[in-house]
Amino acid sequence: MKTVEELEKEINNVEEILNNLKTKVEELKKSKNGFEPTPKGWKPKNGEKYWIAHYNSNPTIFICDERVISKNIIKYNRTFKTKEECQLYCDIKRAFRDASREFKYNSNNYYIWYDHVNKKIKHDCLFSVQHKDIYFDSREIIQNLIDKFGEENIKRYYLGVY
Repeated sequence: MKTVEELEKEINNVEEILNNLKTKVEELKKSKNGFEPTPKGWKPKNGEKYWIAHYNSNPTIFICDERVISKNIIKYNRTFKTKEECQLYCDIKRAFRDASREFKYNSNNYYIWYDHVNKKIKHDCLFSVQHKDIYFDSREIIQNLIDKFGEENIKRYYLGVY
């Protein structure tokens, strides 16, 4: 039988291993996309560069200044620290739009959503009730998009879940 001191030492070792693994997971997430994701709610400072998805779904760079136009661009658009991250957002946005269609009454209208309780991306089907979502012809189309971009990227850049 182990002593209390031995158990405490073992617990500390396991906690240290767990913390190291968490750090490693975060590093892998960053290296997977090649950039560190922009934190939720980030706003550029005066003189700082930032990127937005332009109306044509291409990354566009701006420099933050004190003018009203800059404040409105930041207020009404999703802003990013890097072109690479903005490009990923644009690619996901474009892919979802290209694969989607309008709601069809009395048809299978698949859509995607995030379950915060179970921490999972889910999809469902509507026939006669229309939400403000975009719809897909099948579950397979949704799964292909998730497989292409990765669940974490879909959560962050399509569903806005951080």
